[in-house]
Amino acid sequence: MLIVSANMGQGHNATGRALEDAIRQRWPDATVRWVNALERLGPGFEGLFQRIYVANVESVPWLYEFFYAAIWRIPWFAAASRWFTASWCGRRLAKPVAEFAPDLVLSTYPMGTAGLAWLRRKGKLPVPIGAWVSDFAPHPFWVYGAADLTMVMHDVAVAPALRSSPSAHVGVSAPPVRAVFRPGDQTAARQELGLPPDAFVPLVSCGSLGFGEIETTVRELLAADPSVAPIAICGRNDAAAARLRALGEPRLHVVGWTDQPERYTLAADVVVTNAGGATSLEALACGRPVLMHHPIAAHGKANARLMAAAGLALVSAKDGELAETVRGLLAEPERLKEMAEAVARHCETAAPLVEALESLVSAPLNPPTQRLRPEDALFVHVATPEVPQQVGAVLLFNPKADGTPVTRADAEHLLSATPGLRTRLLPGSGLWRARWQEDPGRTSADVLTSVRVGPDAPLDEALTREMDAFFSEPVSPEHPVRARLVTGIEGEQGALLIALHHAASDGIAVISALVGQARGKEPLAPVAVPRRRGRRDRPNATLGASGAPNATLGASDAPNATLGRSESHPERSAVRAGLAALTAPVRGVLARAAGPVWHGLERPAGSPGGSRPEPARSKAASHHQAAELARGVWTLARAGAAPRVGWDKRIDSPRRHFARAHLSAPEVRKAARRTGVPTTNLVLALVAEALHRELGGAAPEQLRVLIPMSVRDTGTFRQLGNHTGAASVDLPTGAMSLSERVLATDRMLSAQVGRGAPRAGNAVVRVLGVLPPALHRRAAKLVYRGTWFSVIASVLPGARSPVVLNGALVRTVYPVLSLAPGVPVAVGIMTWADRFTVCITVPAGQEKRGDRLAAAVVEAFGRV
Repeated sequence: MLIVSANMGQGHNATGRALEDAIRQRWPDATVRWVNALERLGPGFEGLFQRIYVANVESVPWLYEFFYAAIWRIPWFAAASRWFTASWCGRRLAKPVAEFAPDLVLSTYPMGTAGLAWLRRKGKLPVPIGAWVSDFAPHPFWVYGAADLTMVMHDVAVAPALRSSPSAHVGVSAPPVRAVFRPGDQTAARQELGLPPDAFVPLVSCGSLGFGEIETTVRELLAADPSVAPIAICGRNDAAAARLRALGEPRLHVVGWTDQPERYTLAADVVVTNAGGATSLEALACGRPVLMHHPIAAHGKANARLMAAAGLALVSAKDGELAETVRGLLAEPERLKEMAEAVARHCETAAPLVEALESLVSAPLNPPTQRLRPEDALFVHVATPEVPQQVGAVLLFNPKADGTPVTRADAEHLLSATPGLRTRLLPGSGLWRARWQEDPGRTSADVLTSVRVGPDAPLDEALTREMDAFFSEPVSPEHPVRARLVTGIEGEQGALLIALHHAASDGIAVISALVGQARGKEPLAPVAVPRRRGRRDRPNATLGASGAPNATLGASDAPNATLGRSESHPERSAVRAGLAALTAPVRGVLARAAGPVWHGLERPAGSPGGSRPEPARSKAASHHQAAELARGVWTLARAGAAPRVGWDKRIDSPRRHFARAHLSAPEVRKAARRTGVPTTNLVLALVAEALHRELGGAAPEQLRVLIPMSVRDTGTFRQLGNHTGAASVDLPTGAMSLSERVLATDRMLSAQVGRGAPRAGNAVVRVLGVLPPALHRRAAKLVYRGTWFSVIASVLPGARSPVVLNGALVRTVYPVLSLAPGVPVAVGIMTWADRFTVCITVPAGQEKRGDRLAAAVVEAFGRV
């Protein structure tokens, strides 16, 4: 085992000694070696850094404050500083790490952690890396995602640690101090040290370097109350110890350097310090609250803020405040008792060092992050607290043959295949692109809750209530999948509600995964984005029926009929083909700048390297696809803003209402054959009729609807992520007969798809991904909002043949769509067995609108 520390005061080494003790307790035969990170930087650097640190704290604290603030507030400065520190220290640590070849590496110093993280990223350190943050407040130099476990000192420190590095695996450690620091007999300790048993004893300690105005602090304590008998530990600050002894105050107990600080900590009522490092951790381990007085610049003030927020410390920043604080504690002893209880609770709930070390050794390494594809990152960028981007499904189960309902074990089995289950989404920043990271320890049991609403609760009432409540609580990037099992519905029916962040996957991948799991297929697995930049050959997208491949999802993996009579095209990416036909200079610029655009759709599996040999393509085919893409881009460009709609567009909270309906699938297909239109176009015409009925006399002649359409093919059919384009269709909502509306809807959909709008939309989203992260975020928010469309509608393929989960028939599935900013209606439609299911999403407060729309779809179909 290798411990990387530094001689910057004694706090980092004290943490290292505590870890070594824990190692020897757990693995008595372990070989432990230490490396001084500062010493490895080169001759003279250790002393230089020590002098700089002391000068910053004592002479130019404003400079220290400026630097500390900059690494939080200026992302590029923090990134450049972290990169320089990591590469410098990593290169210097490479030799001792390679020579020792440890099984485990632990760091207690920020630069050491940076260097170890650099070695991991370079593939030179394949063993577990643990980092213990010996300050209460972590900062960006402390936390790196390449470390496998970063232990902070309290729950309140987790958020700033993840802010420093969102991909880090962060835990909460018990104070990393030697075992001698533990609660004990205060009376015996005072008797041993010759201290008055009934006095209020504050222990003043400013660390091994004796920073701060220790003499002023002691004078203020002595003046607070005659019952105060301070202990002052001056460390190596001999001058301060001499001045304090010169005071000749009998109540004052002055100590220089001591190897037994635990004796004095046990004897004290509180510990007064100004840094919040090892001294504070030792106090907490002994059950003593902390008084932070005149905290030193930068990290000292940050430590004080967090300790106060945790209820473990009181902060006095000005002269006189410390005396007032002590007088307050003497007047209200219950306050001191409450702080001591908070300290005890923290030490009891935090992970002991041995337990954390065992977890570090046994758990998998912290996975690296991967860049989100532009199609997925779009939904990270456009999400807001009021309009979260989450999609989902509601599965309704019949009881099993023996009359019992679907069980939690059944639900966990099904959920284990959910896309994004073991994913963390990292939204990125102005400098960094959105990324994702695997969380291998997460299971379906972690995301599933259950509720029993019965016995024999009415189906419609119970399902509506549970859906509205469940989907009104948005998922988070950290936990992008949630699920709830609802039982107790009349007739022992059950329902499984699944919500996931839209960036994790599209609806087709979700349904494909769930159907495949129920039928015993291999679960979906994420495809790594290629690390090498540059263009990649990708198969072409083929629009399937209902805007997706094969309406009989789970029965076949081949694309089927086409939406709006659009014909299939040769297997080649429309994005690449279109760009290839542009002028050579433009193509060259895009080839150099747009490498990430080519990362997905990924190659089909089944041949070495995950790709299949592709047939030669004629220039005519390339020109045809280029022309199609050009027509699609032109169609999108000339569409302009959506026609104005006279309804309430406000979405002021994440709360939602879901209205449901269903249609007979055989009757829908029969009606589509009679009218001579595809089933998808017929169903969307029913939606147009419902919108006309809802808007009444205020209905515009046309209403802009965004219709997501799959660009999946046989190679990407079961891949994770969003493989969709979109057509912005002006559905006819003016006054006309229903038969006229059906034919007009069919013409408009056919024209949009025939002009390549879905592929053009997909291409635009990919090209936006080439922009710098800050511009990409802004562009995504600009294009995905109510300015350009008023409703979202999607027709998804389901399973035509029965789907059974451990004896429970999946009777119905309702697709759940998210809204967009300024878009207050989303309509999800799915083919499932013998029915088309309809689920309409509206904001809370607009429940009647959603219910009217659902009823109007059913009524319109009755007239068809």
